[in-house]
Amino acid sequence: MKMTIKNTLFILFATTIFLTSCKKDLDIPPISELPLGNIITIDSLRNIYTAFDSTITSDLSVYGIITADEVSGNLYKNLYLQDETNGILLKLKASSNKTFFEGDKVRVALKGTIISSYKDMIQLDNVDPEKNLIKQSEGNTIAPKVVTITDLALVGFYSPYQGQLIQLNDVEFMCSDFCSTYSDPVNQSSENRYLTDTLGNSIIVRTSGYASFAGTPIQQGKGSFVAVVSQYNSDVQLTIRKLSDLSLTGLRKNACPNCPLYVKNFEDQSITSGGWTTQNVVGNINWGIDNIGSNSTYYTKISNYTGTNIACETWLVSPSFDLSATANPVLTFQSAYKFNGTSLKLMVTTNYTGDVTTSTWVDISSSATWSAGNFAWITSGNVTLLSYKQPNVRFAYKYVGTNVDGSTWEIDDFTINDL
Repeated sequence: MKMTIKNTLFILFATTIFLTSCKKDLDIPPISELPLGNIITIDSLRNIYTAFDSTITSDLSVYGIITADEVSGNLYKNLYLQDETNGILLKLKASSNKTFFEGDKVRVALKGTIISSYKDMIQLDNVDPEKNLIKQSEGNTIAPKVVTITDLALVGFYSPYQGQLIQLNDVEFMCSDFCSTYSDPVNQSSENRYLTDTLGNSIIVRTSGYASFAGTPIQQGKGSFVAVVSQYNSDVQLTIRKLSDLSLTGLRKNACPNCPLYVKNFEDQSITSGGWTTQNVVGNINWGIDNIGSNSTYYTKISNYTGTNIACETWLVSPSFDLSATANPVLTFQSAYKFNGTSLKLMVTTNYTGDVTTSTWVDISSSATWSAGNFAWITSGNVTLLSYKQPNVRFAYKYVGTNVDGSTWEIDDFTINDL
């Protein structure tokens, strides 16, 4: 009996030791350590680059704080790192958007990375976020350096603030960008906007079409602008981290025209985006998208000729507009056409039923200037909408073709302004 109890206690003790050992292994996995080597500054790292790319083969490390991350989508597989001496762009081998963030202090183990220059932007390339970056702490801040646009100009080949976080004061977007968004989220293409100061100096603000704020209208006032400095050949550019870094709410120095209340320019290559619809009353001829000819941008187009003329009645109907708060609403658009046939009609209604045949329409075609033919584009002029300062206003283009003739019509830049 004693032997049985003793054996049982031994087995329980051994089991406890085994389970404890297993639990310890699961909780504390082996930590891979990278050699620290010699510590250098970011300024010293940048100075390694001369005229050729250099792979770093020594155990060197650099410490810095991440000033711009991938969270907003304006950067992809890129981070900006800065210390008290300088800043630099880190080109990553894989995205780090779930690991490293603005305010993280990191050690960069430099062995195996490449100090290089792309279009005169000095960068640390071939950085593996899992192998070369080690987070030290979170929630750190680096105050942006308050500079002027002229301070950012090239000295030799490079901007002296390349890769650094800066702040511009008393700046505003140019009038040419006044009514724009920060970039093009539809085609997801990067676009340039331009900041200007009170002396007329300007600088590029380049934003990715993948940025979460790409489709946001730009701030229209004057104020402060925080961003990181990049460069593409001789162009110094600014990269926005997040919209909360911008405070352009003051009174502008340069007054700009009022922005349109609405624009449908078909550049997204969609007829029905934004709530537009089409209806076939007769036949099955439909509106399409094209970009050939002298207009050189996308527009909507309709023709009833497909080897022979086909009888049709097809409508292109706008979304609903509330014009009740406007002072002097006007409609403008561009048109072009060719070939004989019934003229395109511009219609308006305030009691749209969802069916063009049961809605009450007013023909306002005579208020617009139309193309003279031969696919010559012309602007309609201001079609006054003073009689429609109310909710639930819709517009439509009515196309009619017969089995013996039919014009080809093109429409672009449908715009509502409040003058």
